[in-house]
Amino acid sequence: MTEAIIATDGKAIVLDLSTGAELCGQSIAGLDVAELGALINRKMEQAGTRFAFGRWAEPRELYSNDDFASASGESRTIHLGVDLFCAANTPVHAPLDGVVEHIANNDRELDYGPLVILRHGSTSDTFFTLYGHLSLDTLERVSAGQAVSAGEQIASVGVPPTNGNWPPHLHFQVIRDLLDRGVDFPGVALKSEQDYWFELSPSPASFFPEVSASELEYQACS
Repeated sequence: MTEAIIATDGKAIVLDLSTGAELCGQSIAGLDVAELGALINRKMEQAGTRFAFGRWAEPRELYSNDDFASASGESRTIHLGVDLFCAANTPVHAPLDGVVEHIANNDRELDYGPLVILRHGSTSDTFFTLYGHLSLDTLERVSAGQAVSAGEQIASVGVPPTNGNWPPHLHFQVIRDLLDRGVDFPGVALKSEQDYWFELSPSPASFFPEVSASELEYQACS
């Protein structure tokens, strides 16, 4: 049994942020952070909630700068976590007992901003959880090597531009092996390599039981 990472109102919706998607009848392609945030807030308001999820494995065209490009010319587009959009400063809690493996501020545009990575399990079955787009004061809340308990607040949701310049939300990701990449472990993958990255970062849907896994996991139309 895991503790809630963010306490929602039980009415959270799931957004379609995939390539070519629209919110409230408007294309999300090419929007700046304020425009995208306004559409997400409007969508939540229409649904009578203050919370909205973004899907794991979803192909997106939101990752628009050179940090997502590769030498082959292909850009990283496949989302490796689950997003939870909510108000800035919303508390973020550890779902399980763990230890702070890394804490940093990746302050490049469209990066994680402040992030925390927790280590869970024993030596033989270690895995990690990553929390991105956090508030700056998170950097003073916890420290590397600190033990945390399930349900303990470890962070708060950040605001643009200091959260990587995204609409306020938590990016949550499960990682089986950090590959010695630490805080530079990717949250977005190349489509041509997606199966490899899905093995390393499987669906975290089970951490959000209020919504079915089928809704939180992107399924391409056949």
